[in-house]
Amino acid sequence: MYRFFEAVFFRNAKRIAILTAILFVVPSPGTANEKRPSLPPFTKADVPPAPDYSKKTSWLAKPEDPDQFDIDILWLYPTVLTGDSAWLMNISRKDLVASAELSIKTEARVFSGQANLYAPLYRQMNLAGFYLSEPDRDAIVEYGVHDVRQAFEHYMQHYNKGRPFILAAHSQGSYLLTQLLVEYWGKIGIEDQLIAGYVVGWSITDEDLRDNPSIEICDAAHQTGCFVSYNSVAPGKQKDSPVIFPGAIVVNPLTWTREDTLAPASRNRGSVFIEKNGTYQILPGFASARIANGGLEVVAEDPDRLNSKFFPEGVYHSYDYPLFAENISMNAAQRIQAYLSSGK
Repeated sequence: MYRFFEAVFFRNAKRIAILTAILFVVPSPGTANEKRPSLPPFTKADVPPAPDYSKKTSWLAKPEDPDQFDIDILWLYPTVLTGDSAWLMNISRKDLVASAELSIKTEARVFSGQANLYAPLYRQMNLAGFYLSEPDRDAIVEYGVHDVRQAFEHYMQHYNKGRPFILAAHSQGSYLLTQLLVEYWGKIGIEDQLIAGYVVGWSITDEDLRDNPSIEICDAAHQTGCFVSYNSVAPGKQKDSPVIFPGAIVVNPLTWTREDTLAPASRNRGSVFIEKNGTYQILPGFASARIANGGLEVVAEDPDRLNSKFFPEGVYHSYDYPLFAENISMNAAQRIQAYLSSGK
């Protein structure tokens, strides 16, 4: 049923190479302004072992009791491999797995207690691949492409068992998810199982919808079978964001519509920040949001808290999920209830 994924995935390896220009939300060895790493030329000897998705060690997260919830969530985490240590992520490296796990603590936690969480590990390409020629990039990125395809096929064939599911991702993970949607959505026979997709930190564009009209963008809080996309910036900083593209379609996570009216901070149920001691600080009313020029303009109570060394000032990519964490959590519950009530 899912074998046709393979051919299309490899035809799109060139498009996936640009992912390496995007840095992840968690602290990692590299930054956008550092001198690019000096890695030796890539060879087959640099390729780590492929994940075996029948084994628990190939999953960042997989439920011990898959019957705990009637809903699944498939989470695709973004880039964690930078620096000059390797061209491809070895999924046995504990430091990289720990960085990937941080995405669950800071982002995917919004779905906690609502569904079975599945998150595959994969051999992602180092950020340094962005500086290579197209043929050299393609030779490296194809391993991550292969792994994501295998992970999704394995999940659908062995774990999903017909359950409704949510798709969620951030940054590079959202790029991969967007490519899956553009190429496959409407053709694979599982569309009726989708509760919603949160494709955050990457742009779904008008061109994507022209390429695949089966992709439906959310425009109401209880709508199901649709996708949410947005990229957070300070007012007027859209052009500084590396993930806002021409024709980007935006859903406001405070209203769950595409209307461009201001959603005041009073509608924000809580931005969530993780403290150094591992505890969470929940700040209701921390930020407002308004759709403008392909971005989600955010006015925050403390904007300095949202800047990071990974992105230009005013680009809040690192906080796309934390800024609206409590609203996303509630919305996932709303869409789950709406789906279950629909009798699908």
